[in-house]
Amino acid sequence: MSNLDNIIQIMPAAGWVAVYDEGGEESAQAIVCFALVESEAGGTRRRSVRPLCADGKAIVLADEAPNFLRVEELATFEEDEEEDEEDEEEEDEE
Repeated sequence: MSNLDNIIQIMPAAGWVAVYDEGGEESAQAIVCFALVESEAGGTRRRSVRPLCADGKAIVLADEAPNFLRVEELATFEEDEEEDEEDEEEEDEE
């Protein structure tokens, strides 16, 4: 978050994860909360909802990580993981 970013409000994020690229594999980390963030650049103010994750003892904006891909519901991420595992098993059987 830059000096010109201001958190206006936070909202719970139960059941949501931030998805990251870990060397070609996707991994998920629980989102602590969503934040309504107001940014100012060049005299223009903009508001956006951004995900926050725990990083040790700090809370950080997940979308600022260089390997951040997307926000997804945990249940959907887990379903996709199961489908990928099934596809790999079928390929191994052939």
